[in-house]
Amino acid sequence: MANVKVLKNTKHPFDNFDPFEFECNLCGKTKVYTDEEIDKTKKPYKDPQNHDFDFYITCPFCAKGVMDPPEFVSFGGFLEEPFD
Repeated sequence: MANVKVLKNTKHPFDNFDPFEFECNLCGKTKVYTDEEIDKTKKPYKDPQNHDFDFYITCPFCAKGVMDPPEFVSFGGFLEEPFD
């Protein structure tokens, strides 16, 4: 018999998603920003058409990387039913 995992009592997989937790693309360290911190530290790209985002935040840890905003991939409700 196959291993079966009961999903009724487990948490939703996106419960730990934090929309303000940014991660450095070089060193991998994370930092949680507030709206005010984002507005103060963000810098516009000189050529935004070549980037995924309009602005960037320099990594405060390594000072070389860029803090990438969190990504949330929606499956359009595809995974919601099994986790309810």
